[in-house]
Amino acid sequence: MESNNSHWHKRPCLVTGGAGFGGAHLCAQLLSRGARVYVYDRHLPKDSYLVFKRLVDRVNFIQGDIRDLEYLKMVTTRFEIENIFHLAAQAIKPQSNVVPYETSVVNALGTYNVLETVRTAKQSPHLVFASTGGYYGTFFSEDLIKEDSPPLVGDNVYSATKVAGDIAVRYYANIFGIKAATCRFMQTYGPGDTQFSRIIPITVKYLMDGRHPKLTRCDGTPQWDFMHVRDMARAYISAAENIEEVSGEAFNFGGGSPISVKELVMLISKIFTGKEIEPVILMPPSGILQKTCLNISKAKSLLGWEPRISLEDGLKETIAWYRGIWDQI
Repeated sequence: MESNNSHWHKRPCLVTGGAGFGGAHLCAQLLSRGARVYVYDRHLPKDSYLVFKRLVDRVNFIQGDIRDLEYLKMVTTRFEIENIFHLAAQAIKPQSNVVPYETSVVNALGTYNVLETVRTAKQSPHLVFASTGGYYGTFFSEDLIKEDSPPLVGDNVYSATKVAGDIAVRYYANIFGIKAATCRFMQTYGPGDTQFSRIIPITVKYLMDGRHPKLTRCDGTPQWDFMHVRDMARAYISAAENIEEVSGEAFNFGGGSPISVKELVMLISKIFTGKEIEPVILMPPSGILQKTCLNISKAKSLLGWEPRISLEDGLKETIAWYRGIWDQI
């Protein structure tokens, strides 16, 4: 169960996409547990959380492309990798519909490259795959979504390619006996997120720039579940620590407290300015109650995982972080 630091002491771990938002936080958590961390990424952005936290010198950065199977195999063998956390992806949903082929090659074929690397490596590294709550499509329900809910057709190529990877990881575990599990998340947030197409960063940006918050993609009524990025990093680690018992399984993770998008923006503005500000809504009413919240009882039961950071506390920390580094991004 959670969390055994001795398990990670000097353990060689490869984090694909480790320079990204979630990957950098995972690296920080692994380092704090004593792991030997190898970051496999195409480049190291100057706004990476690894840079902000001065962790670059504590990880081993390997510049590589997830589409390069032979190089990935070489890295895994050379550094005797025992755990692979596969987070590398073209992860921006709107962009995935603009470049569908590139998204498919990176997300789907890239995952097969990782799977083949694991399957053929002599040391049989364990694999944890970053899937998505988008596995369940655009889900309209009052009920919490369970892992056995079928994959549904979504509205972006990103989700479709992640579904393909999720299924592939589980059937590789079942057919070839590799030790692997998948982790599904909805909305994550926290320090280090500089992708301003997402609702929390863009709302903070409006407020930092002295502008009124706007909603351009929804009417404010959808209810989403938000999870702090450190809780997400703990989720990956919990899956890895229990992989012998849960190989081939998929797990939902979430914050457990869905909130409407409008209420979220008003909460951010209250923390930021001391008063609630209603967003300007530029989308017509949908007429449909959209609630996307994952049932996390399986992760609680089998992994001993549950979220630790409340939405309000997490937003306070996140807003303070943006204020502290705003002139650097």
